[in-house]
Amino acid sequence: MKILSAICAVFLVCVAPTMYSQTKKPVMYGGYAGLNFNFHSPNFKVAGLNGQFTFPNFIDDTSTFNQNSTSFSLALGGIIAFPINDQFTVSGRLGVNFIGAKLTTPGKFFFNGGAIPFPNNTEHTFDASLTNLEFSPVLHINNLFKDVPIYLAGGLEIGIPLSATYTQSEVVTDTGVTFPNPTGTTSRTYATGADIVDKAVRLGIILGAGYEYHVNSTTILAPEITLRLPLTGVSSNTAYTTWSVPQLRIGLNVLFGGKTEVPPVTSTLKTGLESGYYTQDGTYTPLSSIKVEDAQYAELYPFIPYIFYANNAGTPDSMAQDFAGSSERGNFTLAALSQDAIEVNRHTLDIVGYRMKQNPASALTIVGSNDGKAETKNKKLSEERANFAKDYLVKSFGIAPDRITVQARDLPEKASATSVADGDAENRRVELKSTNRELFEPIMMKSDEQRIATPDLIEFKPKAESNSPVTSWSLSLSQAGRMLREFVGIGDPPPQRWLIRPNELSNAQVPVDYKFTAADSLGGRQETNGSIPVEYISSTRKRTEQLADRTISKFSLVLFDFNKSEITPDNQKIIETAVLPSIQYNSTVKIYGYTDRIGDDTYNKKLSKDRAESVRKALESIVKEAKYETYGNGESVPIFDNSQPIGRHLSRTVQIYVETPRK
Repeated sequence: MKILSAICAVFLVCVAPTMYSQTKKPVMYGGYAGLNFNFHSPNFKVAGLNGQFTFPNFIDDTSTFNQNSTSFSLALGGIIAFPINDQFTVSGRLGVNFIGAKLTTPGKFFFNGGAIPFPNNTEHTFDASLTNLEFSPVLHINNLFKDVPIYLAGGLEIGIPLSATYTQSEVVTDTGVTFPNPTGTTSRTYATGADIVDKAVRLGIILGAGYEYHVNSTTILAPEITLRLPLTGVSSNTAYTTWSVPQLRIGLNVLFGGKTEVPPVTSTLKTGLESGYYTQDGTYTPLSSIKVEDAQYAELYPFIPYIFYANNAGTPDSMAQDFAGSSERGNFTLAALSQDAIEVNRHTLDIVGYRMKQNPASALTIVGSNDGKAETKNKKLSEERANFAKDYLVKSFGIAPDRITVQARDLPEKASATSVADGDAENRRVELKSTNRELFEPIMMKSDEQRIATPDLIEFKPKAESNSPVTSWSLSLSQAGRMLREFVGIGDPPPQRWLIRPNELSNAQVPVDYKFTAADSLGGRQETNGSIPVEYISSTRKRTEQLADRTISKFSLVLFDFNKSEITPDNQKIIETAVLPSIQYNSTVKIYGYTDRIGDDTYNKKLSKDRAESVRKALESIVKEAKYETYGNGESVPIFDNSQPIGRHLSRTVQIYVETPRK
């Protein structure tokens, strides 16, 4: 035991400070106080009266104390704690431990020299008061649970006896026999002294747990509960070695110390980038290369007669509309539009203004609406939105005011889903109506020779992992030093989709270079670079190598009513006037159905397939010889940015690819 105590002392004095020196956490000082629940388990004998009564006819036998007993006492002391690291702390505790006991056992009286017994008329009581100098090395295991400062504790208790007081007493009840001594109850304390029990060094194991509450940066309160299992008895006397005292201590530790020196945290930012595309069945597949070929190409871009507004805003933001104007910024023409469906529909008012100038007899009705929630019963806001559109057409395109009628309502006549935020955003809009359908015709762009990419929709999945928040990121795409696209944002980067426009890539075997860069709040900055091979197939190469040549026509039928698959009259007209003339007997017609992100994915996949089948039936009823293929991609293939109302409306579509071999 002495060797074990010496080892513990050397550990606390020498080893713990050395371990502490390797950490930034400060040494903590303080104190502790606890309430002991003492569980006594005696099994020893103590002599009784031994003739100490006045009348020796009454003698008592030797009493055996073997009944368990519980008592309460206190423990007080000081603590010094050495944090080793975030997980382990070593502490040394020095204080006093009070251990009290009151043991009782029944006895017997004998009359006439033991000839006549009188049972159950004597109670023997043994009172003990023990005081130890307590020394305890304890190891704490911290951070066991995330965000919960609970620790486990284990150690050794070494108690050196300071003082001990023992008192034995007996209470004799009425024997019921008349003798010269008075009958009735008699109580006597007849023995005291340290010679009854020899004091012993207390040695025990400590097991427990605690909770650290940080009052401030320098003060900790730690409620703690420990179980102390003795390895030794109370007495070194062989007659008393069976007497041991386990303790359950409920206490409070108070620690004070300097502020923890937090070492500077360096960024662990790592970046990566994955690129892929969607197959015909909607499966995301890693991208190995891009094929670019010269082909006769035509694309029909849908026109959405809606203008979207932000919450409680009377003017559309730059994400919803771009204003080229006419009288103030030069003449606007359809030829100036980018070959991109979203960009086309960000010029709604410019297109309508241009077409109204080309059709002087046309009239326009502008209906302003609101979301019916945050903007409910605010027709004034709806009217303000409609008047903005009217004023722009009048001022920028010189349209006579009497050709434009303004109306206001709450929800639109055909409102989007009012149960989700996306639907609310779509209902904050202006609708353009006219009896002259030429104002809202889709826009056809075609050319005898255009460079078409396969795949034409690429999705990049950037990754930025760090021990601090990502503050900014950018993804740039270039070819031979020419910037193609740039995507920027803040926070964790979401997937980015690149819809490759006709003629966007060069007519050369030059790869597409990409650079993804991210920064975090710790000042970390990382970038990932790479390139995607490009195979270019020119018309000359097709003729030289006798490769198949083809004509490609692409049509998008949008404005399927929300949650509907029936072909609208407007789409039926597009099918008859634009799509059917491009289909030959030897054409392959691929029909892809899509939906926006609102609603269940499984349901949307079925809805998109139903839309594609509706179009197939309409086409096949006229041109039966062509080959038809239908695919329902639902929302799984995000062909347009669904974070914008324009993108969601464009996603309620069926896209038709007509490929016809050229001789």
